[in-house]
Amino acid sequence: MSQKGLVLVTGASGYLGAHVVDQLVKEGYRARGTVRSGKLSASRDAFSVYGDAVEIVPLDDLAGGDFTDVLQGVNAVIHVAAPMTEPNVERALEVAVDGSLNVLRQAEKAGITNFAYVSSIVAVTTRFLFGDYSPLSDNENSMKEWSPITKEEILNKKDADVFTIYIAEKVLSEKAVWEFAEQHPHIELTTVNPPFFYGPFAPGHRGPHEIGNVSVASMSSMNLFWNLLDATGSAVPYPQLVDVRDVARSLVAALTAPPTSKVGRKRILVSGEWVNQSEILKLVEKERPELLGRISKAVKEDKSTVVKSVVDQKRVREVLGIEVRPWQETVLDAIDALIDLEKEWKGRGVTLARA
Repeated sequence: MSQKGLVLVTGASGYLGAHVVDQLVKEGYRARGTVRSGKLSASRDAFSVYGDAVEIVPLDDLAGGDFTDVLQGVNAVIHVAAPMTEPNVERALEVAVDGSLNVLRQAEKAGITNFAYVSSIVAVTTRFLFGDYSPLSDNENSMKEWSPITKEEILNKKDADVFTIYIAEKVLSEKAVWEFAEQHPHIELTTVNPPFFYGPFAPGHRGPHEIGNVSVASMSSMNLFWNLLDATGSAVPYPQLVDVRDVARSLVAALTAPPTSKVGRKRILVSGEWVNQSEILKLVEKERPELLGRISKAVKEDKSTVVKSVVDQKRVREVLGIEVRPWQETVLDAIDALIDLEKEWKGRGVTLARA
């Protein structure tokens, strides 16, 4: 039995959630992961590589479900489950905001006070999306920044695209979680705010579990990276990136981070460099030249300004003890993972339906 205890991971079957489980086991924890009932069998098969260190349980209603049994014996919670491409605003906010609060409230009621939550850099700012690459410092003032969007605005925005909805759900759900933590100061809360994350799949997880036609839309942010390997695809969007393994490591490290009383609010930006499309192209030319003909034309033609780093990594190093991987490792591992996945599914006669 693990000396570090049992950690509940919501959304364990997802791209990031599976990596969180993997990192927990590597650090000596046991993990209990929640998945939707429809994914229960496939997820249990995927996580069987960890033996009895990992338990997978069904949870279909994040916003209104009863967590009594799920939280039994749990020492800490890492909340990952959240919609990424939900087009319905009301549903997205219900799952993101009400779901996060339901998990936190029931965990606190069960006596659990150690809570890690994955948010996004877009909850802090979206200025990078509009060409403003001024450095974002991980200081006290920056950590009070929020992207300017309200619940009323997003509900009244009839033509909101899924990314705008995603920004709103991240802002509103993280705000709600921090407000709850402020009302319950005995809770040790850490939020990890990454940009898009890429990299390999977790052990036992080879992308989508669905049988038949497989949509890469279920692959989280790796769906966006897939376009890189399609000559007719779009450029990698907003290439401020970080390795999925480093996001998972940060969430696990948050469980043993110094208390808020010593280090202040633990709202941590975890990010690598801003990678120009031309740099990705040069890397592929050098390290994977056989794939050059597959690279997106949009990537090859991109002439945007090269920007190195816009996020200060001081807090992630000092509070969590994490050094992020070089972007080259992340990009190559992501490419290799997608090529392997493509070969596997083609071998099964399955059509990969692009989103």
